[in-house]
Amino acid sequence: MRIIEKLLKVAGLLVVLFVVGFSVFWFSLPVDVSFAEHKQSIPHSQYSKFAEVNGVRLHYQEKGAGVPLVLIHGYGASTYSWRDVFDPLSEKFRVVAVDLKGFGFSAKPDGDYSRREQSALVDGLLDHLNIDKAWLVGSSMGGEVSLNLALRNANRVEGLILIDSAGVKSVKSGSITPSQFEIPFLGRAFAALALVSDRLVRENLEKSFFDDSKVTDEIVGMYHIPLQTNYGQRAALRAKGQWDLYPIENELSKISVPTLLLWGAEDVVTPIEGGKKMNALIKNSEFVVFEKCGHLPQEEMPEETIAEILKFTGKREKSDETQ
Repeated sequence: MRIIEKLLKVAGLLVVLFVVGFSVFWFSLPVDVSFAEHKQSIPHSQYSKFAEVNGVRLHYQEKGAGVPLVLIHGYGASTYSWRDVFDPLSEKFRVVAVDLKGFGFSAKPDGDYSRREQSALVDGLLDHLNIDKAWLVGSSMGGEVSLNLALRNANRVEGLILIDSAGVKSVKSGSITPSQFEIPFLGRAFAALALVSDRLVRENLEKSFFDDSKVTDEIVGMYHIPLQTNYGQRAALRAKGQWDLYPIENELSKISVPTLLLWGAEDVVTPIEGGKKMNALIKNSEFVVFEKCGHLPQEEMPEETIAEILKFTGKREKSDETQ
């Protein structure tokens, strides 16, 4: 009996020590990422601006003139994911790349992180920029954000370019978030501990690329920066927890704007089956597949991605001229 009592006391002491140690670790995390601190390492930071939209401070980058083209990143990403296509596209368009609420250098408050809410914030940013109508280029989660905006305010959307987009159910879809992160109360603790190093970020990027050799230390480091903060981790978990709010698959047949689907043939996050399904659901959509490419064509095959965007939008311009 005494042995059991001693073991219980030791166990209790270990629990107390763990709680105290973890609390010290938890409160030592930076609250949020600082734009000023990282400005020198951010691609195109000279074009960075901030706007207050519906009470949320959004970071965006803007360059170029002409028809507006809005770049909307995926889950866990930021404007950084468009670094290789930003300049070339700005030669043709007025390019606006935005950090969605909770990601990159945008604010990370409590509340609604659904794709519908994110689309409302993009809509509000367009108001702020006095943009009446724009092409939306959405990657992964950003594709579903773009679809939501097209469904809620079609007059605002010139057309859609969806890159390995979320928005349809696929039995083969993979997840880049460990299941233990979704455990109530304990998920944030698991995430905080796992994200001390960049190992998880590296593994997720290698899953998202077909060619792992393109996942450099620099890319891993830039993706890791916001996820080392208290608010960054909280926002990522909230967005993941609200993943399935307001599903739109049954509404995709209502999309009437010109739509281009770009897909990596070797995507294991949103596999090509999902792209084919989306292509079948969206009327008159075009489907282009990049061979030997994963989930992020704009990063893995930027030149090919740019070419397809220019070709598709160019066809639309010619069609408008003949009408």
